[in-house]
Amino acid sequence: MRVSTFVSRFLLAGAALAAASAASAADDTAFLAFPMATEISAARAGAFAWTVQQGDKTQLLAARGPGFKRTALFTQSDVDGTPITGVQISPDGAWVAFTTGFASGGYNPASLLTPPKATLWLVSSAGGAAPVKIGEGASPEFTPDGSRLVYRSGADLWAVAVGSADAKPEMLVRGGAAFAQRAWAADGKSFFFVQDRGGWSFLGHHTLGRDRVEWLVTGADRLSHPVLSPDGKTVAYLRWPGREHTVTYDNLENQPVAVETVAVSGGKATTLWQSGPRGGSFISDDDEGLLRWSDSKTVVFRAEEDGWARLYAASGGKVRALTGEKCEVAESELAAPDTLFVIHNCRDLDTRQASLITVSSGRERAVETKDVVLALASAAGDGRHVALTGAGADASAMLRIVDSATGKVTYAETPADYGYRHSFAAPPPQQVRLTASDGESVPGQLFLPKGKGPHPALVYVHGGPTRQMFAGFHFSGYYANDYAMNRRLAEMGYVVLALNYRSGVGYGRAFREAPGRAWRAASEYADVLGAGRWLAARADVDPKRIGIWGGSYGGLLTGQALARNSDVFAAGVAIHGVFDWSWPSPVPGHLNPSVFFGVAEADRATALAASPLGAVAGWRSPVLLFSGDNDMNVDVRETVDLAQKLRRQGVDVRTVLLPGESHGLIRFSAWQELWHDQSAFFSETLGQR
Repeated sequence: MRVSTFVSRFLLAGAALAAASAASAADDTAFLAFPMATEISAARAGAFAWTVQQGDKTQLLAARGPGFKRTALFTQSDVDGTPITGVQISPDGAWVAFTTGFASGGYNPASLLTPPKATLWLVSSAGGAAPVKIGEGASPEFTPDGSRLVYRSGADLWAVAVGSADAKPEMLVRGGAAFAQRAWAADGKSFFFVQDRGGWSFLGHHTLGRDRVEWLVTGADRLSHPVLSPDGKTVAYLRWPGREHTVTYDNLENQPVAVETVAVSGGKATTLWQSGPRGGSFISDDDEGLLRWSDSKTVVFRAEEDGWARLYAASGGKVRALTGEKCEVAESELAAPDTLFVIHNCRDLDTRQASLITVSSGRERAVETKDVVLALASAAGDGRHVALTGAGADASAMLRIVDSATGKVTYAETPADYGYRHSFAAPPPQQVRLTASDGESVPGQLFLPKGKGPHPALVYVHGGPTRQMFAGFHFSGYYANDYAMNRRLAEMGYVVLALNYRSGVGYGRAFREAPGRAWRAASEYADVLGAGRWLAARADVDPKRIGIWGGSYGGLLTGQALARNSDVFAAGVAIHGVFDWSWPSPVPGHLNPSVFFGVAEADRATALAASPLGAVAGWRSPVLLFSGDNDMNVDVRETVDLAQKLRRQGVDVRTVLLPGESHGLIRFSAWQELWHDQSAFFSETLGQR
């Protein structure tokens, strides 16, 4: 049972939205049960494994080239809060490992008396057999020869032989869970790794069976992303400045970075490239795409030296750009020797496109696809095929397999393949530009209902804030749900504006690191206020019925809008929002936004002033506050605290706290609950003329 002061359902009166009364019943959430490819893993043998999440079920599937006929391997319900995650396929494509449950966070959204633990499984990719339970563990990976499955359990690294019916898990490396970002040698007998020592880190090499580590690179800096050259002779890695104990760091602010190499046999490190003060590019959908070898002499890396995320190649003492100016690379994979598959926005900043780039020559070929939103999901295939997801305005993100030789999609799934045939009555969103309250131009997507209006309207603000929304289903499940809700709200008669406010990605570093952002002066709120005023000026909008909603950082901005401009925003739904930048959560292991975004002790007064709580006295509009009570990203105490303060000043505040739920809302029932409560709340507060 949920903990809630918002227990009633509101019936639409005759003067409420006409479109809503003609739509399906308030409890109808069929539109949210769209299928979506959520994880993809690729084998060198030209086989792929992936998951499709749909409603409260997740399917594990596999296919092998050249025909790529889909085989169902396993289906798991999320009712107990243990969906399928961490999918990995063996190099020969014969086996698939996966995890159910979560290794950290302590999530228990089903309120089980014995909370679930992360459990590791192994199943044949041929299908027809039940998965074999390996035991408690997470983060599975196969050794390069596919003979063993390696995974984390507690503080240690464990392994189990693959293909043997009576194989028993054995501890591989005591304390090895701290050996992060492992890069295996081709023979599977040793690996290279980075170990965080607390503000600095070392690059190590461990040979299995030995009782000690060989440190290849040490020093007072932080190292990351070790990658082994194809000939096995050299490790490339990134070097970042070490942490000063007198500085509190904003983890979303760019830093300088160096690209270095060191011989596997040891010796002095070589610097291939050194950025300027803010040239490092660590904000990415694809960690692997930050650094890789395209051959044994050429290193490809992602950097923001000119303020845009671009790919560069370093070889023979020279560095050259591989992608264009004033656009951003989101993800990349080595599709074939000397060939990169790149997801970028160089042909249109507001969508995602794909290209094949030959590293040695710099030649680019566009990949033919009609999808608006593409994502690689960290999958490269057999030296010819690459798997990714593609989505559009009316179709959620589904599997695509591209032949890198031709640049064409050879396999594509659709939502109808999984029985989903819902279509939205309102038209797809359109890309727009609007003016912020400080005069700057910012992008967004406009969802329009049918009819002339005047309609109630909503501003939607995403989380992150390092995210980008599109005029189509998002590649992330969280934002795909939000997109579907915005489509449904337009069906119900709302004009909805999804805002890509400053602090988000896709539009360059100057946009993402806008002066005065976040706790400094809440400068990104100028975009939100501008969005509200932009809607109010439209002939099809009733300026007295404008609301706002969003989660996480979007919950923060919803709080800003209601606290600072209840005259513009008549109601809001704030989902697991940050409401006090100055308050550090005391929960061990918590992301802790105040600290994560760099609020030092000396900044506390400034941070409070830039928070919703800094302007809470001006809050008059009704609000629904929604959160999981085991949120390890934004402490639920932020919601509890705000609710008490608003009640004291007579604000209509309603709360929904889901026991044991996480920030990402693990169970489909949580999304259903959010939709029911949010739609009813807006129907009551904005639906009346």
